[in-house]
Amino acid sequence: MNRTEHSPHQGLPATQPHGWRILRLTVLGFSFLTPIGSAIGCENADQKNQPARPDPTTLPQVVRDALDRAARTYPEPLKGVKWSRVAQLNESDHSLYQIRGTNARGHTVEAEITRAGRVIEVEEHGIPLDEVPVVVMVVLKARIFSAEPDTVEAIYQGGERRPVAYGFEGRDADGKKFEVYISADGKTFLN
Repeated sequence: MNRTEHSPHQGLPATQPHGWRILRLTVLGFSFLTPIGSAIGCENADQKNQPARPDPTTLPQVVRDALDRAARTYPEPLKGVKWSRVAQLNESDHSLYQIRGTNARGHTVEAEITRAGRVIEVEEHGIPLDEVPVVVMVVLKARIFSAEPDTVEAIYQGGERRPVAYGFEGRDADGKKFEVYISADGKTFLN
C-alpha cells in the first residue's frame, strides 16, 4: 500500500483519505518506541515536506535514537529492516518523520516518529490473510460481506509486540473501493 498522503499525528489536519488516523490514534494512543538506526536512504514524500535528506546522519539524533528503540520494541515487523526513504512531513506546526523500508520478510514497513523522538506507530504492509486473527476476519466479513482485501497491514503501537489493529483495502462485490481498520480484538472499527 503506497500511502504518503496522510497526517497520523493527533491534532494535525487529516488529508485524503486517511482521516481515520486521528480517531485511531485517539483510540489506541501514542506509543514510545526505540530507534532502528541503520542505512537510511532519503527521499521526499508528496506532501509539504522538507527537501530530501541525503544521509541518515542528517536526521536529528533523537529521531535516530527513536528508530533504534523501535527496532527493540517491535522486533517482529522490523526484523532485518533496510530503510530506504525518509520524509519530513510538515502538515502544521508539528514535524513528523516518515521512514520506510523493507523487512526480512520482504514486506514494506513504515515508522512514524515525531521530531521529539516519539514513535507514533510502526506499520507492516503486505500481511497474508492467514496471519490476521480470526475474530478480525469475522468482523471484516460482517462489514464488507463478499470482499477480499487487496492489501492488509498490521499496525503496532503502544509498545505492544503484537499488532493492535489491522488495515484492509480493496473492492467489494460491487466494485466499490473500501478501506477499513479494525482493532486486533475485533471490537472497534477505527475509521
